[in-house]
Amino acid sequence: MRSKGSEAFGVKIAAIVLAAGLASAGLQGVLLPLLRRYVVDVPNDRSSHRFPTARGGGLGVVGGIWLGTVAGWMAGLPVAWSIALLALGLAAALGLTDDVRSVRAMIRLIVQLSLGSALALLVLGSETDLRGLAFALAVFVGAIWIAGFTNAFNFMDGINGISALNALVAGGWYAYVGWYWDVNQVMTLGLAIAGAAAGFLPWNLPRARVFMGDVGAYAVGMSLAGLAMWSATAGVPLWSAFAPLVIYTIDTGWTLARRVMRGRPWREAHREHVYQRLVDGGWSHTKVAVLSAVAALASCAIATVANDVGVIIGSLLLAIGAACYLLLPQAIHGGDAGVRQRSGSWPGSDAFGGPDSRPPAPPTQPRSPVAATPSRSNPAIATATAMRRRSAPR
Repeated sequence: MRSKGSEAFGVKIAAIVLAAGLASAGLQGVLLPLLRRYVVDVPNDRSSHRFPTARGGGLGVVGGIWLGTVAGWMAGLPVAWSIALLALGLAAALGLTDDVRSVRAMIRLIVQLSLGSALALLVLGSETDLRGLAFALAVFVGAIWIAGFTNAFNFMDGINGISALNALVAGGWYAYVGWYWDVNQVMTLGLAIAGAAAGFLPWNLPRARVFMGDVGAYAVGMSLAGLAMWSATAGVPLWSAFAPLVIYTIDTGWTLARRVMRGRPWREAHREHVYQRLVDGGWSHTKVAVLSAVAALASCAIATVANDVGVIIGSLLLAIGAACYLLLPQAIHGGDAGVRQRSGSWPGSDAFGGPDSRPPAPPTQPRSPVAATPSRSNPAIATATAMRRRSAPR
């Protein structure tokens, strides 16, 4: 644990957050006209929005994280360059390609596993003394973790604000972890992620003018998975290293396990995540997104307590918290949890997931500026429906 930093150290932290946040927010305005024309998310029967909406806003988030990271490096702070290059570079490129042209699921998984293997190899090689079979096994587990959480982050990015808020919480937590346990590389990237997520949030909540898209989900998801691994290998207790990622991990893992136990194809598109069932039960996007972020904060709080009460009690507290989260839809909505109304609307939320402050727009006058654009002048809408049939749903 380091002592409290000097005033100059505080200035460096502020510079990283401000650089990332302002760049992320500003880039959304620059990119949005292009995204609306060429990269549009057309809703299907499993979507949580009703009108075509631009996606790919994660490109601005990635730009913000890069600028914040470079600002930290110029201020003399160390940077986890392996995570930056692989997650914010190659994984982001894969996501952007998937947003624009749709990459086949098998190819996407192979690339993600390759990037996860490379990242695990670099982190474990520099931060541990493992050799031989133990090192190979650790790299294998690390690759599965990184690719798995990258996809989990993408699966969970299905309603307004949920991933931006969770990235804000996770980035802030890793900034704290890096400061407290003197792992500056983790702190620098954590600050940049938190700042960029905060800059993106006004564009995505409560009214979604743009979605993060695969470019943002892959880059941020892999960055957070890499930070968790880096923290664990640097000596941070496991519950602190993985705390802010618990909610996304258990939501995805439990949902897939339930589908397998019920004999349903686990790869088939569905609306069975906890957050989806809460929205289908009548909660607004904003309410569910905030709940998810608060649950992630609670996981971090439990991790802090676990450092004092020990592994057994800490693990028990975490298990109780996870069970409470997973049972929320049934506790709140009963047996009807997760059943979307056949009318196609979601009570308590408008087309953008915010409160019902305006009546639904008539079919001939859609509120979304993207939906109002003729398909012949907007090539993205003309092709997005076919692309979504080939791409994995969120």
